[in-house]
Amino acid sequence: MAALRAAGVTTIKAQLLALTTRAGWPPSNNWSDWPAEPVNRSREESVMGDHQYLITSIGEGVGVIQLNHPRKRNALGWELHREIIAVLGEWAEDDRVAAVLLVGNEDYFCAGWALDVLEEVTGDDLIRFNDLACKLMVSLYDYRKPTVAAVAGVAPGYGMDLANMCDITVASENAMFGSTQVKYAMNGFYHGMLRKVGAQRARRMLFTGDPIDAKEALRIGLVDELVPVGTVRESGFRLARHIAEAGPELATVLKEVALRASNMDHIGATAYELRVTADLIQRGLFTRRLSEGLAALRSGQSKATARLRS
Repeated sequence: MAALRAAGVTTIKAQLLALTTRAGWPPSNNWSDWPAEPVNRSREESVMGDHQYLITSIGEGVGVIQLNHPRKRNALGWELHREIIAVLGEWAEDDRVAAVLLVGNEDYFCAGWALDVLEEVTGDDLIRFNDLACKLMVSLYDYRKPTVAAVAGVAPGYGMDLANMCDITVASENAMFGSTQVKYAMNGFYHGMLRKVGAQRARRMLFTGDPIDAKEALRIGLVDELVPVGTVRESGFRLARHIAEAGPELATVLKEVALRASNMDHIGATAYELRVTADLIQRGLFTRRLSEGLAALRSGQSKATARLRS
């Protein structure tokens, strides 16, 4: 059994290597041969936290979680799971954070489920790891603030799933996505694909496990924006900053609407969203925003179209 399992993992490594070669990365069997890219951060960002495999920062209302485990190409093992869960928990009630950006680097996002887990973990430990994965997925999928994934390079299997758990995905032109774990008799994260691309395409991706490139991902709605190679972090941060302009209070309310209304029938959703509106217009936030908006209109500078003019 151990020999079969090891052979299976070797096959997975070979397949991942083929994908990385196809994407134009240097051929190597050693994950450490791909160092992390230097990061260009906004002047407003302040690096924080004491994490082994994450670089975290907060700036302009955006909490940035950068996966930083180059030896494993950011594959999700025990440590990364725990660290991401912990940071999301810390920021859930932090008013400095109105939106969260999840990013790797300009060459790769996340290589999926850590291969050493597949190769070495068995029995109760494997069940515990599965529970940990579930905790991460639920923490991110149901997070109370808007989340943006910025994806470059190959995002196979669980790597794509991680992006799909976020509200919006920005992708570099070198990105590739696929539910590749089904090639190895594992289940893909169907629901994450379903909510972004619809049933027919989600089932095709689930049943075949075949990867798609960034242009196809944009066409089918798996990603929302395609950006030039080398700009995915900058572009993802820009979008997250635009979302964060709403402030943590409103961003949290709007995220709650997005999470709950999509699971209601049309009548229930309409009634629910009207109740949310009734709640919002009684808040001091509404009074302040209305006053600011009317003042801008009187000066001929509508806040609603400000970004279109920039």
